[in-house]
This record gives sequence, structure tokens and C-alpha cells, in this order.
Amino acid sequence: MKSCIVKLRVSLVPGRVRVPVVKTVCVDDSDTDSEVEFMPEKLAEKIKKRMEKASAPAAGKKRKRTATVDEAPAPKKKKPATTTTTTTTPTTITQPALNRKGRIVDTNNASDAVLIAASLKASDDIYMSDDEPATTTDESSLYKNVVWGPEATNINYPGSTFPKSPQFSQFVPGRWERMPDSTLSDQKSKLVVKLTDKNGRKRIFKNPPPKDWNNQDAITALNKRTVQQIRRNTEVRFREVVKAYIPEERRWILNNLSAGKPQKGWKTFVKDFNTQFEGQTIPGADGPRPKRTHSSLTKEVERFGSDFYCKGKIPTAGSGKNSKSKAK
Repeated sequence: MKSCIVKLRVSLVPGRVRVPVVKTVCVDDSDTDSEVEFMPEKLAEKIKKRMEKASAPAAGKKRKRTATVDEAPAPKKKKPATTTTTTTTPTTITQPALNRKGRIVDTNNASDAVLIAASLKASDDIYMSDDEPATTTDESSLYKNVVWGPEATNINYPGSTFPKSPQFSQFVPGRWERMPDSTLSDQKSKLVVKLTDKNGRKRIFKNPPPKDWNNQDAITALNKRTVQQIRRNTEVRFREVVKAYIPEERRWILNNLSAGKPQKGWKTFVKDFNTQFEGQTIPGADGPRPKRTHSSLTKEVERFGSDFYCKGKIPTAGSGKNSKSKAK
């Protein structure tokens, strides 16, 4: 007797769509020896392992996260908006500084005399012109004793300030000093130095006025004393301005060099130079001549040696290595 048998075949190849195939076969069921064929066990295990390997994520690689209906993708983080702050620095207008020569007032000049007459003198509260019975300075030949007023003796004097870093412009010859704005200032007011020292104490230093404001020795000593008072009691430091060599000094240097070197050696050269010029007041020069160091003199000779001293010439004002100035 024949009967129909339905066979179902399914594709198990990994990575492909599973398509069931239905096949109807009519067989003779009278045969009692009919049997069902199964897939060999070894082949089934190989296919199973191959499918598991294909479906499992690769080792060491992160599974790419994809959005689903239940889980929305995380919103991208927005960078915080940066705000630019513009700071405005206040503009400070300063007057150009004057050199020492420009600050000196000539009382014999008609225009300067007009300025002096229109300028205000410092207050008598600093000192009065009457002599003080007690001596306040050992240099009696250069300075005069005065009776100091309340501005120089009273810490609580109205308007007094005691800065930690006091400003000081050196004294110049003459009672009056020309300021950057072309006005005149009475140097009497600079005789009193007010400051707050390193320990926080308010201090007042009084410096006697010169008998003759045009005496260079008195002005030089007054500057040194004032600078010393500020330097010892505060953190303020002053840089000393080096004076340039004048023709008289350079003439001496030329006469004492031989082939660009000192005739008697550098030690004697420096000693003899200072013996000749240190502290001397030379007409046309700016104050007494300073003491020169070994370093200063060697730099002078090295700077102008090849172009001037070795050729029997002395450098002129403004001469330099790149200068085209003519030598005398």
C-alpha cells in the first residue's frame, strides 16, 4: 500500500536565511523495513559550533551599541558656551622724564625768572629761616641750621603720607627744579623725607638746607644722605647713573697707553687715573668726577681702543663701535 510522507528540509548554513523546503513523497508503506534517516552526529556538532562562533561577538571587540525602541540614544553632550571677558586697563598718561640738565633752572634766564616769580614757595611749616640753637649737622660750612616746623616734626600733620616705597628725584643745583610739565617746584619740600619703614613704623627724616643751593658739593652730599635714608629703611633700591668720560679724562687715557695697553700695568693705571680725576670739578662737566673702577677703565679702552686710542685719537661725544663720528 502506498502512502504519502512529508519531508521537511531546513538550510542550516550560517549567515543565510533559513528557507524550509517541503517535499511530499509517496512511498509504499507495505515495506516493514522503513526507517527515518538522521543527520550524522559529528556533522551536526560541527554545524552547531560553526553557528555559535558566527553569532558570538569577536573577542576583544566591543559590541556596537545600537538604539532600540525602548532605549533612545543618549543625547550628545553640548560643550559649555565659553564667554570671553574683556578687561579694560586704565590708561595712565605720564609726563616724559627730564634729564638732570633739563631740570636745572637758570635764575639769570628771563623766562625762568618769570616762572620763579609765579611759583609757590614751600610752606614755612617745613622750617623757618631762623637759626636753630642746636647743631643738626657736622657739615656747618655747607648747610645751615634751621628751626623745623610742624610738617617736619608732627607725624599727624594734615595731608602727610608715609609710603612704603617713597619716590625721590635727586636734588639739582639751585633752589628750584623744573618739572616735566614745565612748571617749577621748590626743592625745599624734598628736604623732609616721610616713609613707612620695614617694621611698619612711620618715620620722618629732616635734612638741613644748603647755605648755597648752587654749591655742587652740598647738593651731592644731600643726595647721598637722602638715598641712604630711603635705602636703609625700605625695600627701594636706586641705580646709580654712570657718568660718561669727558675729553680731559680720555686725553689722559690716551697719553698713558702704549699700543692700546697701560704703560705701567692696569693696577697702576687705575690708581693714577683716580688720583688725577676723582672728586675733581672740571669746568663744563656735570659735577665732581666719579671714581673709576678697573672694570670701567678696561671697558673704555676695549670699546674705543682699535678705532681711536691705538690711532692716537680720543673718542668724541656719541662715539661708539658703529658710530661714524669724527675723532679729534
